[in-house]
Amino acid sequence: MKHKNEAPAASPLAPPLPRKLRLFYGIGEFGQQFSVISLSMFLLFFYTDVLKISPAAAGVLMLIAKLWDGVNDPIMGVLIDRSRGKHGKCRTFLLRWAVPAGVFFWLMFNAPDLSPTAKLVYAYVTYFGQDLCYTATGIAYTTLIARITSDPLQRVALNQSRAFISMFTAIFVSSMTLSLIETAGGGNYVMGFRIVMAVYAVLLVLGYFGVFWLTRGYDKQDVATEEELAQAAQAKADRGNVKESLKALLQNNMWRWFVVSTLLYYGTSSITQGLLIYYVRDYIGNSSLTGIASLMSMVSGFLAIVLLQFFAKRMGKVRASIMGLAIALVCMSVRIITQDHSIPLYLGCLLVSGFGLSLFSSLIVPNLMDSIDYGEWKTGIRSDALVMSANSFGTKVGQGLGTSSIAFMLEALGYEESLAVQPAGYVTGIHWLATIIPWIVYAVLIVVMLQIYRYEKKMPAVRAELAARHGREA
Repeated sequence: MKHKNEAPAASPLAPPLPRKLRLFYGIGEFGQQFSVISLSMFLLFFYTDVLKISPAAAGVLMLIAKLWDGVNDPIMGVLIDRSRGKHGKCRTFLLRWAVPAGVFFWLMFNAPDLSPTAKLVYAYVTYFGQDLCYTATGIAYTTLIARITSDPLQRVALNQSRAFISMFTAIFVSSMTLSLIETAGGGNYVMGFRIVMAVYAVLLVLGYFGVFWLTRGYDKQDVATEEELAQAAQAKADRGNVKESLKALLQNNMWRWFVVSTLLYYGTSSITQGLLIYYVRDYIGNSSLTGIASLMSMVSGFLAIVLLQFFAKRMGKVRASIMGLAIALVCMSVRIITQDHSIPLYLGCLLVSGFGLSLFSSLIVPNLMDSIDYGEWKTGIRSDALVMSANSFGTKVGQGLGTSSIAFMLEALGYEESLAVQPAGYVTGIHWLATIIPWIVYAVLIVVMLQIYRYEKKMPAVRAELAARHGREA
């Protein structure tokens, strides 16, 4: 049964959103991507080559942190769903957690002059602090789309704004960060990371504040009444409601498939991004190509984002996602066969696969939002933030497992930071890690998305029935 303190979902035939909101909602991705890309591409390198932590120790840290996320993310989702405040559910969390997120992000890339043991403790404290802040801001920001509108295509439009700014930020961070660090620090990585990450931290905070300002009046409970605040207090006291929400979530078959897909995608994405510095330097043999390789893997994503609504409308979100994965799978097959001996072909494969992967990743959030409606239809309980915590969970746990696995793999292959020339077994092994693992994951993801497609076909009828329950026209 639907909780009495939960506002009904908006009509699927909601009025068009203002142009300003559709175009600039993605400003929050400055915060998301400065954090996500920096962690996935540079954190392991920072730990091993700047903070001087062994790859194995860094891997254990990331693994433990991400296991905690298995509990942390759903809890944060429940807290957001149960919250009431004058700024709304999601906007309140953005306001409160933006500054702590920026502070912990900077601290994480700060290399203090401490003993090896103290450095490891420092890494644990700052990583866990940043992780908690990212959970609060990330889930709130993503869930806000579902609270602004329930119209599938309008959700795609909002996520299109996110994807465009996300791509721009990701290209900048991945291709320019190392150069900026070297320039800012004058060759001193410790100082370079401190300066560059301080700038990134400020931009992260400003991005979340921008979303808070832009969405005034669009969170469904922007102004809480005394009655709503009293209901919120009652909801917090009623622990059974939390258990009921979690039980309903686990009964949501569509949501479970999305958890699998987000974990797989973000895990392999973290592996490919985290390996890039090592791969280009040690396998390709030209570290100056790192920025170009990163640029090629992302720049074509702009075209995918521009065409996002076209594909979603003509093919449906899930089939468009499958097409993107198929493109990436073909490109990875070419790389496996040629073993990246041809640099132009290697860069060309990154360019084409970047289009496919961007198409898939840009549709993750709109696809996941369908499971909010499906879960309400099946169980009678609507939990926007709890359902959307799957995206944060998949991003962070997948990223953590992917990055930690890189650390363990580098250790197993014999990587030694102090060696000018790495062992031959390591060089060969890193190629297969960078190609075979993504190929397998893309193939599995296609199978997973085919399972999700069965549910997408039911969604028009699901939304019509929900509208009838709430006394609206379908």
